[in-house]
Amino acid sequence: MGDKRESLEDVARREASHERELAEARAEYAKSAEKLAKEMPVAFFDFCGMLREGVRRFNSAADPQKRLTWRETAALAAREENLNADFHCAFGRNNDEVTVALNVMSRAGKPDVYLIEGSGKLGPAADRFLLRVEGYVQKGKTLMRITVDFKRLECDLEELAERLVLAAVKGDYQTLFR
Repeated sequence: MGDKRESLEDVARREASHERELAEARAEYAKSAEKLAKEMPVAFFDFCGMLREGVRRFNSAADPQKRLTWRETAALAAREENLNADFHCAFGRNNDEVTVALNVMSRAGKPDVYLIEGSGKLGPAADRFLLRVEGYVQKGKTLMRITVDFKRLECDLEELAERLVLAAVKGDYQTLFR
């Protein structure tokens, strides 16, 4: 007899509150998607600049016979405004090679999703790897989720660039995780 039943007004208020929370979450999700669509291409260009600089630093100190090669598309070199252009770069030497690209996933009625993806082969066993960098927004700040072969790396893009160049120089897959 001590149980009080929920009133119709209480149910209506709870439903209205839930609908408001859902609408706010949808609006925040849309705002975050737009933010990522603008920031991920810029992050990719910056990341490629870090890779280019790492290759340049190594090559300036290396024996000319041991230098890394560097290739990039014209769209990347010119920072083409059309984000559907072919943006990728590659570097390596001998049989060790790393390729990084900006890939776009178009979605109907929603902002495009940009991913930084890469692949490569390293070492005498030609260990192949897959790299993925996804952006996400947390508390208004854009963060990066970096995975190599689906294993999470706890580093930023600057450290990732350094690890990739070092892995290509050493021809050592494990360098990606150190």
